Amino acid sequence: MTNEAIGRSYQRYYGWLLKLGLVRSLIVCTSIATMTSVLCTAAVMLLMPDSRAYFWYNMIVAVASPLLSAPGLALIAFAMVYKLDETQTALTLAAETDALTGVANRRYFMAQAERAYADARATGAAFAVVMLDIDHFKAINDTHGHAIGDEVLLKVAQACAQTLRASDCFARFGGEEFVALLRLTDGAGAASIAETLRKTVAGLAFESRTPPSVTVSLGVSSYLASSESLHDILNKADRQLYAAKAAGRNRVMTAANAMRRAS
Repeated sequence: MTNEAIGRSYQRYYGWLLKLGLVRSLIVCTSIATMTSVLCTAAVMLLMPDSRAYFWYNMIVAVASPLLSAPGLALIAFAMVYKLDETQTALTLAAETDALTGVANRRYFMAQAERAYADARATGAAFAVVMLDIDHFKAINDTHGHAIGDEVLLKVAQACAQTLRASDCFARFGGEEFVALLRLTDGAGAASIAETLRKTVAGLAFESRTPPSVTVSLGVSSYLASSESLHDILNKADRQLYAAKAAGRNRVMTAANAMRRAS
């Protein structure tokens, strides 16, 4: 069973507990246990006439027993459920997050991109993809060491993620390559956002022992009605990224400015 399937099953059976919260859940369960005990005791007294002489004694026991026992037992069970929920949340986050940079990973990005593509096909809602790659990253690793390379990856990722909107998705695609999914954004809007990302990275300050400056090259592609698949859109962004590198790096390349350069 996949993590997603386990999560759905978990929410189906215990979602009400998490929505109510611990205190209200305890009150509800204790109330149910108390009412059940009272009803069972009343039924027994109706079926066994001799027990009616002990009516109040039986009722006190019927009410007191669950009031004393149910909260403790329920608390133990609910604590296990809440701990399981925390573990499930942590597992889900780990499965969707890049361990080094803290941004989304490729798996999560692809799931979000597939949803955006499906929405675009159904409603025509625009979206765009920006791919970016840290320039001369191998040279950074070779010259300054992998620890500095990791610092560069972390700072670039965090700066870009903080620059984007909450509705966007920024992920590490692999190595020194990152990708952004820009919802409700056309090609022109995506190019503008990509330029903002480029300037943000170029303006990052590093300590003296790190490279004096770091730049990125970016490629932009947007959804078109003629787009055959999400794979096509990603491939176009990737081609524009390599066109930006070929043109001198530290720049944004779109299909439009690539055509202008070609002419």
